Amino acid sequence: MNRSTILNWFLYCLMVFTLTSCMKDDFIESRSNVVIEVDKSSLQGEYTIKNVLITLEEVNSQVKTAVNLATGADTAVTNLTYGTYTATLTGEILMKINGQDKSMQINARKSGIVVNSETTKLALQTFISDPTANFVFKEIFFAGTLTPEGKQYNGDKYFLIHNNSSDTLYADGLFFAQSDFLTITKRDYTPDVMKDAFTSDQIFMIPGTGRQYPVAPGDDFIIANNAINHTENNANSFDLSHADFEIELIGTINIDNPNVPNAININGNMLMHNQGYTGYVMGRLPEGVDAAKFKAETAYKFSYTSANGTIMSFNSFKIPNSYVIDAVNISVKTGFEWLVTADALDMGWTYAGLVKADKERYGKSVTRKTLGALDNGKPFLKDSNNSTEDFEPATKASLLK
Repeated sequence: MNRSTILNWFLYCLMVFTLTSCMKDDFIESRSNVVIEVDKSSLQGEYTIKNVLITLEEVNSQVKTAVNLATGADTAVTNLTYGTYTATLTGEILMKINGQDKSMQINARKSGIVVNSETTKLALQTFISDPTANFVFKEIFFAGTLTPEGKQYNGDKYFLIHNNSSDTLYADGLFFAQSDFLTITKRDYTPDVMKDAFTSDQIFMIPGTGRQYPVAPGDDFIIANNAINHTENNANSFDLSHADFEIELIGTINIDNPNVPNAININGNMLMHNQGYTGYVMGRLPEGVDAAKFKAETAYKFSYTSANGTIMSFNSFKIPNSYVIDAVNISVKTGFEWLVTADALDMGWTYAGLVKADKERYGKSVTRKTLGALDNGKPFLKDSNNSTEDFEPATKASLLK
């Protein structure tokens, strides 16, 4: 082999090696060392935190990375591929309250975390939740059903409410509200009160004298849109004539069952969104605050700028977060844009439909998961103030046979 051939062969090998190296470099993932600071500055008094798990989910790939926070530590470190992440933190906290130890949960949530550098630092502001003793949404059926002819039937929507405590609770005075804002459409509302309040102009309340409607530990009650036997109009529906309460709807679609107590409309007529683009809360008004005083104290005018530059203004009500005892954000699996509650009320969301206008959503609910049993053997439901974790999405409505 002459010197020219040897040189050509050497240059060829060098070119192949260089191309191969470049190709390998192209496929090396860009990664970042992520330092997570857990901000406990809002916590007061004596407390112990343990079993803290931080989950980081990449928004586009939905790949989750979990990291444990060591007991007593304030920071955790992990390594992530470049992307945009949502971080959630859950853990146990034992607090000394009035000289007694009380076990609760510690949580945090942060979205829109951009990881695109060699080192990324982020802070998670923690807050406390107590999931042990109150009413919770057990099931929300908002999608309606289809008739045998394939037509949409909306009259059979309902809420199933569960006493998740070990005590008898009273439904009297519970209020329910549906959000004005949509989980599929994020806007810059002015003034922004979401950290402190839930915005709604569709609010109703359970009647009663205070101890008129007892609910035993682990028991449920049903609030129906129309408390009738819907199978008489739609063979694919179910019987709601024995519901515990019914919502008073607008006159053209309201069918009153005189044997079922009507809820009191504080404002508007709640027409549950049949695609699930809204959030729901339940709660209680403070002692001494009736519906009229509530409306006077919480009146809220908000606005946003539309795509064409027009200022859109609306009148509504801002329900203080302190009034709320449970909240659920609902969306569609591929259309979610934002939570319409403060993270302290709910830091997740659930769904019945996979896409907007999903024809497969009919007959499906969102249903809360069971964690175990109460002393009486009835269900103890999961309530971590994170609907993504607490609910089974797209479940068959429990009243359907």
